[in-house]
Amino acid sequence: MNHPIHNAHKPTAPTPGFSIPIVDDTELTEGLLAVEFHEGGYQPLASVISIAEARLLAEEDLRRRMRDLEAGGDPACPEQYVVWARGIGGAYQVAARLEP
Repeated sequence: MNHPIHNAHKPTAPTPGFSIPIVDDTELTEGLLAVEFHEGGYQPLASVISIAEARLLAEEDLRRRMRDLEAGGDPACPEQYVVWARGIGGAYQVAARLEP
C-alpha cells in the first residue's frame, strides 16, 4: 500500500520513552496528532488511537490544505505531523513523526 505520509521512525526495539515498540497498529494511550509548521508553530489536529489512524488523518489534512491552496487560499504548510502519546511515567512523549 502506498502512503503519501511516511513514518520517519520504524522501531524494532522499544520506542524511546515507551516500554514497547510503537508501530502502526499499537494502541496508544491518549494519542494526539499535531501538525508542526516550518515557522515553528503547531496545531493540534485530533485524538488518535494508533499511528495508522494518525497517518490517515494527516493525509486528509494535507489534501484539505492542498485544496485550499488550489482555491487561492493561503494555508500553513506542514513541516511534519507528530503523534504524541502517554509513555513511561505517564508523561506525553513523541510516538511518531510523519513526513508529508
